Amino acid sequence: MSKQQSNARVFQDLHIGAKLKTFRRAKALSLSDLSKLTNISEATLSRVENEQTPVSAHNLYILSQVLGVDITAFLGVSANPIRNGVRSITRKSDQSPAETARYLTDVLCTDLANKKMHPAVNIVEKRSVVEVGDLASHPGEEFLYVLSGKLVLHTDFYAPLLLEEGDSIYFDGTMAHAYICAGDEPTRILVVNTVDSTASRDVP
Repeated sequence: MSKQQSNARVFQDLHIGAKLKTFRRAKALSLSDLSKLTNISEATLSRVENEQTPVSAHNLYILSQVLGVDITAFLGVSANPIRNGVRSITRKSDQSPAETARYLTDVLCTDLANKKMHPAVNIVEKRSVVEVGDLASHPGEEFLYVLSGKLVLHTDFYAPLLLEEGDSIYFDGTMAHAYICAGDEPTRILVVNTVDSTASRDVP
């Protein structure tokens, strides 16, 4: 276990599965209904609800859109809607990474709900596409900036792309992709996603 993992909030600590079940039932949706609306398999949704597997940040965004809740509702924070003149500050001391299926993530500015952009700092340690569970896609667009280390970005349509500290890329999030660590140390990246209600591929 890495130092980052040992300091992370594990999936079960956030009780995301229990929250997902509560939000789903509040909408009177069965697992089958939710699967059809999100294009996430019923088996995957069941494992997430029973906290047998982490959920990816991508799919968490999609679930929040379909269920009509802000993503911050899954993270256990009190969030206020965007309004004129509002701002949100995330101090370094406030950050605590959560372990997802693909990487550790610090979702930033969680005190604001219904944002059009979702910023996060991700720590990437996995070193193969097989290890992360293949490529994944999500609605919207994505901006990625390498804060430290080296990253290989695997995508549909393009050869794997090596990105080093200070490099950045902007791309269509519906193009399936995966982040792979390419250096001796874990890679830290700033990622900003825009989100809409379009369904994604089935990736846990």
